[in-house]
Amino acid sequence: MSFDFRGLRTQSNDPLTQFLVETQKRLTKFLTENQVAALDSENEDIYSDAQDMETAIKWHSDLSGNYQFLFNKEHYPPFEPDYNFLTCWVRGINLGGTTKDWSGFNHTATMFGDPTMVDGSPFDWGIRSTNDTVKSYAVRYNRPGSLFTNQEYFSIPDHADLNITTLTTGYSEFVRFRIFDLETQDGLARTVYEKIDDSTPNYARMLNVRSDGRLVYVVKRGGSVVAAKETSLALISTNNVYDIFVTFTISGSVLHIYVNGIDQTLNNFAGTVNWQVNLTNHDFFGFRRGAGSGGYLNGDFFDYKIYKGMVVTQTDVTRHYTNKWSISNIAFGHVMITNYWGMLHISPPGTGSFSSISFSPASFTIADIAMTTGAFMPDAFEADAFEL
Repeated sequence: MSFDFRGLRTQSNDPLTQFLVETQKRLTKFLTENQVAALDSENEDIYSDAQDMETAIKWHSDLSGNYQFLFNKEHYPPFEPDYNFLTCWVRGINLGGTTKDWSGFNHTATMFGDPTMVDGSPFDWGIRSTNDTVKSYAVRYNRPGSLFTNQEYFSIPDHADLNITTLTTGYSEFVRFRIFDLETQDGLARTVYEKIDDSTPNYARMLNVRSDGRLVYVVKRGGSVVAAKETSLALISTNNVYDIFVTFTISGSVLHIYVNGIDQTLNNFAGTVNWQVNLTNHDFFGFRRGAGSGGYLNGDFFDYKIYKGMVVTQTDVTRHYTNKWSISNIAFGHVMITNYWGMLHISPPGTGSFSSISFSPASFTIADIAMTTGAFMPDAFEADAFEL
């Protein structure tokens, strides 16, 4: 079913507007008649050299929910975004052509193919009501049956904020995902993400999932692979949500891989390191090996973060895995989140009134207002952020 959204407006009662509308109709009719006459007399045809486009609006009614502000707990502001170390944070919470960067550095990601929004359960953000069955969202890429299977991914334009070229201390990366197929794709291990910083490449990194469930992380700096490690255990299985933290310290080329908050034992990766085929494209690639290569990941995307110039600790990782949002020392369900702000008006029985004839300071006092401790940020003041 299709709709003409331009027609979803009522006719104005303004005489001038009515005159303009009527003039528009008559002019359109005149031009149309002339065009038809030209086609009949000269045997011409109408053609277009523009690109054909299809537009769709997708509404996932089964993913809707709400949050009831009970004002029974405190919320605390997290470390992220700090507008310093966290230089990119993209989330799987929307469809369309792009998804925003929540770090504040405006590294908007582009989504390719036809991914779909799905219920992220059993993963729980800790910000939904206890009676909501949907606790989180994710974006599913390369699902079987899609017209774009093994063509779906997201990318972020190349930028110094995403590169490891000039680092002197180190960096940390976080990704949350779920995978449904571990077998190789187009001869490559399923790739969670990959980024090359130049065309050799001299500086690059990538995270893969082997067919046996082991994670493989590779770092290349100064033209040499300085770290190529795999987890000693086959930790990744299908249809499970994983929180992965990777840290790399420049001094000594020390690499850590944390899975669900636990620092894993690593072995040297003995396989061949294959970077993307097209080395001229230096964008960040998620859920594929990179430009010109396969390794598409069939799974759900939740979050990707990079803390550039910051090597997080085991304590930081544990905190993030506990509260699901931040490396700050905040308990689960107590992280202050943008767009979760509201007000509640409480009038004790028999006190004050709120009517057309009584709107005075005496009947509307500060004692009657309770305010949540949730975040009050520029984009948090929305109509749907209020609840009675």
